[in-house]
Amino acid sequence: MSHSKRGAQATAIGMMCVLLGVISFEIDSGVAEQEANEKAATSWEKAERSPLIPYPETVTYTLAKMTASGNSGMPDGDTYEDNAYTRYLKKTLNVQNEDVLEVSGDENYYLYIQRMIAENNLPDVMLVSGPEEVEELAEYGMIEDLSDSYQEATSSRIKSMYSSYGKELLESVTIDGKLMALPSTQVYYGCNLFWVREDWRKELGLPEPSTLADVEQIIQAFRENDPGGNGNIGLPCAATLYGDGSSNFSVDPVFAAFHAYPGIWLQDGDDSYVYGSLTEETRQALEYLHGWYENGILDQDYMMRTPGEIGELIRDNRCGAFFGWWWAPNNPLIEAVEANPGAEWKPYVIADEYGEVHSYIYGKTSPCIVVRKGYEHPEIVMKIMTALFDNARYRHDGSEEIDLYQKRGVDITARPLVANCDFSNAVFTTTDHIWLALHYPRQTDSMNSLESAYYDSCRRFLDGDRDPVYWAAYASRIQAVRLIEEADVSYVNEDYVPYSHRELPQDMTDMETLAFMKIITGEEPISYFDIFTESWKKNMILENLLY
Repeated sequence: MSHSKRGAQATAIGMMCVLLGVISFEIDSGVAEQEANEKAATSWEKAERSPLIPYPETVTYTLAKMTASGNSGMPDGDTYEDNAYTRYLKKTLNVQNEDVLEVSGDENYYLYIQRMIAENNLPDVMLVSGPEEVEELAEYGMIEDLSDSYQEATSSRIKSMYSSYGKELLESVTIDGKLMALPSTQVYYGCNLFWVREDWRKELGLPEPSTLADVEQIIQAFRENDPGGNGNIGLPCAATLYGDGSSNFSVDPVFAAFHAYPGIWLQDGDDSYVYGSLTEETRQALEYLHGWYENGILDQDYMMRTPGEIGELIRDNRCGAFFGWWWAPNNPLIEAVEANPGAEWKPYVIADEYGEVHSYIYGKTSPCIVVRKGYEHPEIVMKIMTALFDNARYRHDGSEEIDLYQKRGVDITARPLVANCDFSNAVFTTTDHIWLALHYPRQTDSMNSLESAYYDSCRRFLDGDRDPVYWAAYASRIQAVRLIEEADVSYVNEDYVPYSHRELPQDMTDMETLAFMKIITGEEPISYFDIFTESWKKNMILENLLY
């Protein structure tokens, strides 16, 4: 064979090898790219269907953020988009909030939400005021169905927390078999306590209170003797008179002593309910409160006071007693103790004439978390709740910075989602664990992060550190909650909590507040109660709202 032919063959073979190599490379590259795409898709799918697997890339969600005054007590430099909670969520889940609204509850956060709804300009995630607003949003097709997300991207512990309230809690936001929101849980609080300036009580030689007569004696002595030297206002209370689980300054213990429970629906037979504000027991309690008002026991300007103003009066030594929850040391008393280091506050349980303590469970489910219709990652809500209320709290998985927040008393509004998630009896089990750890140090090993934070503060207080933060932790978690546990509180609505908190139109609530105010101040006689109840029922029938 000639050299020229051999050269031609070699060239042809070489070109063929190159061509085959190129084809092989392209096939291999295509396979590799396909495998990479499949792997990426699998990673995304796993993250979307798992409570704690992080997203392959950072997922940003727009948020209408509820805040609080004073930057929620966060350290300098921290913001609502960059703080201990958001950094933990970025590290754990690879998610980041982008706040399109930052407004506090005091600044009418929910009014801003209503405006966004009216303008059909919703963020990816937001809080709404309760099940009624969820129903409205679902009716107009504005929010996502979260049923699958709840089943797949929620941890078993979080599901157990919701189960502890019975099926009614999630049913309150389930429409046509679809879970349309995630409600905040409202743990059982026990009863309102009577918080007293103990140093004033001892100074005046007054007995420890246990009845309404004792309460009246203490308030009257504070009014007449004015131990604060600034003009004592008597017993403060909210304009509505009764409260809820998120506010102090009601007179619920007065109502309860008469077995009256205004503001909630009470079971009247197997299938019917009566509104607690319309009962004979409520009438008797109002007549009793009128006597307190006439004698200067009840603050003469109660109908115009805001919670913030009452807090200032307490701080300025113009008020030495009020009805409030176990957590009152954290708000409003911590500021009063900071301003008056010598002040001593102590809680008491007030019983009825038979020595029994009655209350009701505050089962309102506001706020509720909803997700905008069309948002690509509706499961993000479930993942966030699992990360914060299960992983960070119980597994202590890289949550040291959050633990420091809790020890510093940073407000819960620092969290991206201002909704609670806990077992129904969490207040009492938490206190039991802290108490055991204070008395038996080995018990600290099994505490969750919240319990550890409170234990540390209580331990410091008992060791002599009188920092108001440590005092507030001990006074609330140990003194107050243990007192409630010992009181053996009886709940009148324990078997039908969600049904007892049916919302009313604002005009009906305003009618009630005005009628009660007129009776208490003496503008109208007690017989006006009958006129009010009849008018209330007629309006409810017209609006087709009666059970």
